[in-house]
Amino acid sequence: MPSNPKKHRHNSSRKLSNEKQVIGLDTFESELEKHFFSNIQIRDYSTSESEVSLIVEIECNLDLIEVLEHFNKEMWGNFSSKKASFSAALHKLQQANDLQIDIEELTLFLNDTSIIISKIYNQSISQQLENMFTALSKHCVYFTKGMTEIPYEIYISVFENDVVMNEKISINISKAENLAAQSYFSFWGLYFYSETDASIFDLKNQTIIDGKLQMLNR
Repeated sequence: MPSNPKKHRHNSSRKLSNEKQVIGLDTFESELEKHFFSNIQIRDYSTSESEVSLIVEIECNLDLIEVLEHFNKEMWGNFSSKKASFSAALHKLQQANDLQIDIEELTLFLNDTSIIISKIYNQSISQQLENMFTALSKHCVYFTKGMTEIPYEIYISVFENDVVMNEKISINISKAENLAAQSYFSFWGLYFYSETDASIFDLKNQTIIDGKLQMLNR
């Protein structure tokens, strides 16, 4: 567990910086802390009259390889539980509120790297999070250069230059799934201490490539 757990909680409604109330946010945080062995910070990103977009920051006192080992043994993240998974916890939070609630960005801060995941369609992070960690585990030996160098930042995902994406446009489920396959599981952005510029990891070919791709929110 992290060395500085939160000392005090109120299991009630919380006001974000824009004064909108989100009921049960502390309970949502507590559930995530338990399942991810982490400290959780939640911030509001943007709001409308009917929607709150959240930024979730997970601070976990483990290395990347340790997290992936625990994930593969189903000891981290609680993804196997349909009643208490990340997606289920978010659904429970949604049910307690009249506002539409979604995750705009999720960042996992580990001892040796940070993993930054951006929303690409409604509920994309909660729906695809387990698949992302499966992909991280599958491709780890390749994006770490044969386990010789851990990138200090991993961005999931990046888009090719000719892909036009308007985050404000609603898309149907089939298009969302295609976009996820194209984006979350095609190219990741990597930053290494040994490199001046960002590198791109091509998941299909399991190789680090040169070339300019546009990162989400960059």
